[in-house]
Amino acid sequence: MRALLAAGADVVRLNAAHASAGVHAEHANVARQAADELGRAVGILVDLPGPKMRTGPVVDDEIRLDANHEIVLTAEPVVGDARRVSTTLPELARWVTPGDDIFLADGAIVLRVTRVVERDVFCEVARGGILRSRKGMHVPRAEAHVEPFTDTDAAALRMAVGLRADYVGLSFVRRPEDVEAVRGRLPKRGHRPLLVAKIETAVALDHLPGIVGAADAVMVARGDLGIQVPARRVPLIQKEIIRFCNMAGKPVITATQMLESMTRSPMPTRAEVNDVANAVLDGTDALMLSEETAVGEYPADTVRTMSDVAEAAEAWPHSRTPPHGATAAVDDDRVAWAVAHASVQAAEDLGVAAIVCPTQSGTTARRVAAFRPAVAIAGISDQPDVLGRLCLVWGVRPLAASPLEDDDGHRHAAKAARDSGLARKGDLIAIVSASPGKRAGATDTVRVVRA
Repeated sequence: MRALLAAGADVVRLNAAHASAGVHAEHANVARQAADELGRAVGILVDLPGPKMRTGPVVDDEIRLDANHEIVLTAEPVVGDARRVSTTLPELARWVTPGDDIFLADGAIVLRVTRVVERDVFCEVARGGILRSRKGMHVPRAEAHVEPFTDTDAAALRMAVGLRADYVGLSFVRRPEDVEAVRGRLPKRGHRPLLVAKIETAVALDHLPGIVGAADAVMVARGDLGIQVPARRVPLIQKEIIRFCNMAGKPVITATQMLESMTRSPMPTRAEVNDVANAVLDGTDALMLSEETAVGEYPADTVRTMSDVAEAAEAWPHSRTPPHGATAAVDDDRVAWAVAHASVQAAEDLGVAAIVCPTQSGTTARRVAAFRPAVAIAGISDQPDVLGRLCLVWGVRPLAASPLEDDDGHRHAAKAARDSGLARKGDLIAIVSASPGKRAGATDTVRVVRA
């Protein structure tokens, strides 16, 4: 974990579909302890299982399915092999008919239904490959039958709140109401993680503006999208989602198969390098690794590769999509957005070394980051929860320090910028904050001072 963080990882994702609450809590503690030892913050994202259909466990955790061979998908709880594999979907036999295709492992494996016998679905392997335990399934017409939030999700949400996760990923989001329903289940007081809407269904694309407005962040889940829509459309959809999130000032994550070959190879393919770079040029806030770091042989090397490619892409001159007033300001503070924009303009006009954002909630730093300034952004807080949330936001360096309260606080902020290496003594820095006594997120002040 220390190697992953040192290589450039900012957020650790815990998939609630795998392992127990105790194991996830242990992993979160390990990540936070490793970050403390490195003198930095780390964000924790808990991904809810959702109604996502999965295969069950398989022998030795990995089997090969060969093309043209027969395999049975069953609702019985068996340990799978090349002839018979269980599924978490007890209704599968009622949902499919002969001729339907069933996609496994993000579409890498395709099964064609030949017949249905009671609760067993007999299939021919149309496209073979390696199947690991508990991989995702896509079944035609399944959207009409499933609810986006299950009892298992409710337990996982309680677990996420208990371990003080910074973000919770919501699977199978189709409409804004799906996000709001989960938000309504969060505690009224105490820790409330931010919600990440995973865009992984064709239906979600029809409701994208509302989903972006309802969520705190968005994930472009390309694996599932690539099954629900023609693969040729996925790169264009990725650009559309990222652009819309940029306009709304919402963090956006690009996920799935970014450096997949590095699961087994120490080097990426040229196509993968291009994929990572293009996501950065599109305007993504974050890039996510899955198998590469969960079960891969070169996890730290993969993170380092991704970080190097991202930094190179960021350094390349390219157009950026700023927040659009009509989009970003919906149900939001237009004054705060205007101040954030002014701080970026002042920073670029004056050549400041850094923009420093003392913040009670992380909102100030997020708004400044939405304008993609050419200088570093420091998010200053004495609350670990706030620092963890900022780990996902483009260009922000979370710094543990007391928030700004008065003129002495400006000197405190300048010292934090110097101590972090973002500024040297005498450099100009821009400090963006709320006036003393203002509510969290009510940014109304920008001040340029000497560090």
